[in-house]
Amino acid sequence: MKKSVQSNGAPPQRKKSAWKIFGLIMLLAQIGCDLFALFQLKRLNMLPGKYLAMIGVFFLAVLILEFALIFVGRKTKDGRKKGPGIGRKIIAVILVIVFCATSIYVGDVASKADRTVDAITTVETSPIRAVIGVYVKADDPAQQLSDCKGYSFGTMHSEYDSAYTMATVNEVGEIIGETLSPTEFESGEELATALLSGQTKAIIMNESYAAMIDETEGFTGDFANNARLIYECDITDEKLATLGIDAPDVIEDSSEGVEDLTAEPFILYISGNDTRSRLLKVSRSDVNILMVVNPATKQILLINTPRDYYIPNPVSSSGTKDKLTHLANYGVDCSIQGLETLYDCDINYYCQLNFTGFETLIDDIGGISFYNPVGFNSGNVRGYSFSKGDITLDGEEALVYARERYAFADGDNMRGQNQMRIIKAIIAKMTSGTSVLTNYSTIMEDMTGMFITDFTSEEIQDLVRMQLDDMSEWNVQSYAVTGTGGYAITYSMRGTKLYVMYPDQASVDRAEELIDAVISGQTLTEEDVK
Repeated sequence: MKKSVQSNGAPPQRKKSAWKIFGLIMLLAQIGCDLFALFQLKRLNMLPGKYLAMIGVFFLAVLILEFALIFVGRKTKDGRKKGPGIGRKIIAVILVIVFCATSIYVGDVASKADRTVDAITTVETSPIRAVIGVYVKADDPAQQLSDCKGYSFGTMHSEYDSAYTMATVNEVGEIIGETLSPTEFESGEELATALLSGQTKAIIMNESYAAMIDETEGFTGDFANNARLIYECDITDEKLATLGIDAPDVIEDSSEGVEDLTAEPFILYISGNDTRSRLLKVSRSDVNILMVVNPATKQILLINTPRDYYIPNPVSSSGTKDKLTHLANYGVDCSIQGLETLYDCDINYYCQLNFTGFETLIDDIGGISFYNPVGFNSGNVRGYSFSKGDITLDGEEALVYARERYAFADGDNMRGQNQMRIIKAIIAKMTSGTSVLTNYSTIMEDMTGMFITDFTSEEIQDLVRMQLDDMSEWNVQSYAVTGTGGYAITYSMRGTKLYVMYPDQASVDRAEELIDAVISGQTLTEEDVK
């Protein structure tokens, strides 16, 4: 007698068991993915506890729904129990796939964000001290350093840079295979003139100084367009030590953070580095803004100091004055000490951002919008026009807007005010809505190498968690110190006069009063900063 066989294959009971085993495996996979996401979010330490709890409850609710779809059967009209139908099985499989993928994505984003925060808050123990460049004339046939064999070289006399120049001369000589005996010139202007006039075939100069040449009074050589950089030597402490060269003294970091920056007022120095590379280099600071923050009162005060402000350079033992922008050539701590002396305050933290990082940040947060009080056509970069009224800018447009000074009679002062308008717009965008939160990983990853800060990763986590917890609006006010233009000898470019801005002491005194007001817990109005 033959056994009867089900027309659709395996016995029903075996099919039910197979489905239950498959369903159990799916649920276990879902639980694993959810735990991975929750672990990474907890490790990131930026979400308030209530948000983590909500995410956990959501994950649990999805698991309960999936369990019901997979295991809970239904009764037929005659009272028999049947397993879930094919429709419910398909829905369950889709849900598990979708939420496993979502949990893995969330966990991966949190993990990347955590690594990036560590990267931008890790200040190297031996950073690049200076970048020394080798320049030839723009029409010189040499395309690389090895092409300069047999060339005459020139260097600039500089007590501070002598060690850096010596290290570069040694490196260049090794590369081209000959011992160099460069001619030394007294100033950067004389060195540039020697190159452009043919007196020497190549010159070795700190790239920061090279950027200043065309600013010198009376120099008409157009160094930027008539000279060409063919080699860069990054000067580090290790390189100097290997050569047995003593490094010049640097300004030591004297800034101290606060115990709890979610409750105590603090001052952050924002430095805008004037380079476009994907990595920050020692260079001039085009933007110098103090952000005075009182988290208890939700008050932020932005103090702008013009880049050409004529103040003592801390590296000078005799107090020789320099342009504020040049202080950054000697390290961020030099700029910090100069501003602390100017405003008689203690700066607790700093962050540095270069041009490329500035553009990237604004693009990643979806652009910025603000009111532009004065319409103008850019005189710095042709083809850009900004109308009076409410405007929306992407990263490239915002950089042009922030750097413009030639379009205004009150050039540097107006540029400083425009830079603060942009920073206020960035703050407004980043502290409202969820667009920044959803793009956080992208923002942080894109900024790697172009943004550094001495905030600890824990302090950044605390700030983000505080903002997400209360989503408070901040009262942001801005004030710009002023001055009058003139020409003077500077510490960085001795022997020649550069354009400088002599500080207006009354505006500096008022800035000090406003800083003290925010620190003490007062709330500022627009009238206070006029």
